[in-house]
Amino acid sequence: MKPFSKTTFIIATIVFGLLLIPSFLAAFGEDEGTLPERSFWILFARLFYILRFPTHTLLWEIFSKGGAAVFFGGLIINCCFYGLVTERLISFFKTQRQ
Repeated sequence: MKPFSKTTFIIATIVFGLLLIPSFLAAFGEDEGTLPERSFWILFARLFYILRFPTHTLLWEIFSKGGAAVFFGGLIINCCFYGLVTERLISFFKTQRQ
């Protein structure tokens, strides 16, 4: 595999972070019952369940009781995780292409 690309990692992490913000707000709105049933925001609400995967799905007891800083810190860890996976996949496909 190619060496680690910091630029690709940072860009991918930022993109996932930018997707996380509206998805978190849409999931919050769905939980409160304020989203219309047939809305574009339902897609973002469903996306939140994917973006919260490694930490909040596997370690929910820790992140739900730890307070806001721990909760949002876990979401940042998730964005970094998805950024790392994306960077490694891009690196893998670049080496396969050559």
